[in-house]
Amino acid sequence: MAEYEDDVLLPRFFKVFLSETGIESFAIPLSFMEHLADPLPNTAKLQGTGGKDWTVSMTKIRDGAYFTDGWSKFARDHELVDGEFLTFVYDGNRTFEVSVFGRLGCKETRAEAETIELSGSSSDSEEDEEEPSMDLDYDISLGEDEEISQSLYPLEGEETESDAAAVFEGNVDIAELTNPHFPTTLKNRIYELLIPANIVKENSLEFGESVKYIDEEGTLVGLRGKWADNRVCFKGWDRICRRNKLKKHQDTVECELLHDRNKMVHSIRVHVIRGTA
Repeated sequence: MAEYEDDVLLPRFFKVFLSETGIESFAIPLSFMEHLADPLPNTAKLQGTGGKDWTVSMTKIRDGAYFTDGWSKFARDHELVDGEFLTFVYDGNRTFEVSVFGRLGCKETRAEAETIELSGSSSDSEEDEEEPSMDLDYDISLGEDEEISQSLYPLEGEETESDAAAVFEGNVDIAELTNPHFPTTLKNRIYELLIPANIVKENSLEFGESVKYIDEEGTLVGLRGKWADNRVCFKGWDRICRRNKLKKHQDTVECELLHDRNKMVHSIRVHVIRGTA
């Protein structure tokens, strides 16, 4: 029921949706209770793959826990029907990432958030024009984190505070950056950060299955996405865009790639450069 990814425990469970018992409330498996705080939090956040969040109440009934108030709206918005398969990935801090698999076993994106229009430099535009379709061969057996989750989770407090101190906003001198870096802005594909191919090639960079995003709020981890042509991209970028309140046609983010002596990139330092309307 749980796996390790870069020493971070990702508890998860799955259930089949049944309208008879799952319209107004939804039971969390008893075997999953060991992963929840005691006393039980009053609320939890459900993150759908369409980019929206839902706040639901968590209620303890006898020895079990249920999603109650707010669950019916989540179920309606996702148009859940009997026999559909739901997976829940828990970040350990009251947030569940929920994926919906239809009756034919394919993962489906529902209740999508409003798309944000592209804005950016010519180099970013060239990357966008060449974007191929993603190779999303999802496996409902829950084999790999990157195929069923867009997980983004906080790391330990000390690391967050020390890394966050290195973040600049608005006054960074790009010419002074000694690590490889590239600019980006708000894009249609807000959930992923694409690393430009020329940056990877020119600097002989290597990437693992995850990176740390470092911004002024702290440190977050994003899992690597899968592309048909092996381009490098990482999930969870939407959280960085939203919590830094990036504005289209105005703000730019300079992404600095921090790597070790073997050119393995372990972190992406976020420099937010505020523009004017």
